[in-house]
Amino acid sequence: MFNPMDLTGRHIVVTGASSGLGRQTCITLSHLGAKVSLIARNEEKLKETVSLMEGTGHFVYPFDITQIDGIEEVVKTIARDNGKINGFVHAAGVFTRKPLSMTKYDFLRDMMDLHVYSFVEFVRVIAKKKMSDEGVSIVVVSSASTLSADKGQAAYIATKGALDRLVRPMAVELGEGRKFRVNTVNPGWIKTDMFYNFVEEQGQERMDEILKPCFLGASEPVDVASTIAFLLSDASRMITGQNIVIDGGWTIH
Repeated sequence: MFNPMDLTGRHIVVTGASSGLGRQTCITLSHLGAKVSLIARNEEKLKETVSLMEGTGHFVYPFDITQIDGIEEVVKTIARDNGKINGFVHAAGVFTRKPLSMTKYDFLRDMMDLHVYSFVEFVRVIAKKKMSDEGVSIVVVSSASTLSADKGQAAYIATKGALDRLVRPMAVELGEGRKFRVNTVNPGWIKTDMFYNFVEEQGQERMDEILKPCFLGASEPVDVASTIAFLLSDASRMITGQNIVIDGGWTIH
């Protein structure tokens, strides 16, 4: 039976693959038949992710993606080891609260390196004909926070908002010549370590207050990973340059 979500034979690169949403994305993609190249700093955690995945042909690449100058060589190695790239997921990221009075240049630069500059460099290199054929799907994890505001989130929202805007010109430039598609997913609260750390620090009562407008509740990692898989598959072949919000209703209030 035809399954437009089938990813059998696709080679997909995932950053942030050692934990949280990145890990769940790798697991979900493997269940759909994809061959995954996993990138994160911690090799042992990457190997843990692979142990949870289906199938074979998955490879780990321990690498700090904020070392922007090293990204091209990593991508070349991945393409040489595993073949041309059919999809890319930029799930690496960090949620950090810091008041404006403490938001100095070094902190902003670090956030831009992790969320934005690394993403642009990965896409720039993957778009080379030696690294990929036509029709690559690119998904970057943004945040539903770009549609709202909260204190202490200036750097986080600014960098994630940059991703929301980046996908449109990228989709035009890479779509016209190479048939690439570029989209964001914008999750609300996801039940990952970051979620539970927030509950531990701020208390369950504070989390309940935050989630009150979210009538479907906080997402499970698989909810977002499944949407990422959809955007990587032929089921979404006409979707590009879009920000896909997955927040259980949080931002429509």
